[in-house]
Amino acid sequence: MDQLEDFQKVLQDFSPLLNSYWAYAVGAVLGILTFIRSYMAGPNCPNEERIDGKIVIITGSSSGIGKETALELARRGGHIILAVRNEETGKKVAEEINTMPDGKAEVKYLNLSSLKSVQQFAQKLEINEVDILVNNAGMVFHPYEKTKEGFEMHFVSNYLGHLLLTLLLLPKLKAAKQGRIINVAGQAHAVSSIHLEDMNLEKDYTAREAFGQSKLALILMARHMSQILKETNVTINATNPGLVRGTNHMRRSPISSTYIIKLIMQPWMWLLLKNPAQGAQTTVYAAVTKELEHYSGKYFSDCELKKPSENGTDDIMAEKLYTKSISLVKSFMVLRCTDSTS
Repeated sequence: MDQLEDFQKVLQDFSPLLNSYWAYAVGAVLGILTFIRSYMAGPNCPNEERIDGKIVIITGSSSGIGKETALELARRGGHIILAVRNEETGKKVAEEINTMPDGKAEVKYLNLSSLKSVQQFAQKLEINEVDILVNNAGMVFHPYEKTKEGFEMHFVSNYLGHLLLTLLLLPKLKAAKQGRIINVAGQAHAVSSIHLEDMNLEKDYTAREAFGQSKLALILMARHMSQILKETNVTINATNPGLVRGTNHMRRSPISSTYIIKLIMQPWMWLLLKNPAQGAQTTVYAAVTKELEHYSGKYFSDCELKKPSENGTDDIMAEKLYTKSISLVKSFMVLRCTDSTS
């Protein structure tokens, strides 16, 4: 009885607040914030389809969106090959997958900023079939830098290295029952263009344009290669993960430039940006959904078929880009016998 009386007294003490407009205002604000957060998070993959025993190669899968993609596809039965530059963190992801019921993962070194490394990765890949290739790895806000092979870092790491990897793995993808190639692009493609005569952006470099160009190139690559592959069992599509927080991309972002700015932006990032698991959902959708087995050259966002920007539908530029890109990678397209000293 005493406890009941104490509880009633507490309610009486709060009754002025409960009867005022403040309670409704707070409730409304919380409701709005919850709605915004839910809307910005986007949908989860709308099915539970499995890929038992299928071989899945995911680049950049030691952290961020790539890691979450690997974890989810492993849960659905895939044999995951983590193609990563940081083997130490890659092994931790593999260990996490291998502790799952029937989980299977392995780590292989791949540095997409080096076409030689891409070539060696394909040479050392001792499997006959690849069911799913997820071209996920990427960088953003990197200061201007050219590799030893002469390519700007965003251009080669995000796009050109993935193109070469895709071309080298095509025989293994064709050997699968239904090979799928998924290019993880991004919304940045909508405000960028292809600088066909200055792919390295040496004349007018900004990190944003370099990143946007590379993501647009991935969409155009999917669009053009879908035509080349239309008589085969291999499809190629592009996905948009949305704006994602909690990835290595944010290290060089202006948002992370100072502690104060980072502190101020944290609540807004939580509210408006997806987390890596949410960012992985559309790629998972494109990888597992049986209804999409004949879709190729398409662009998906929030687990739906969408139309990219006007630049992302330019078939003439797509063909020009592909032709130019082939000329840049052709010397690395021949697979030789592996040499431990190479």
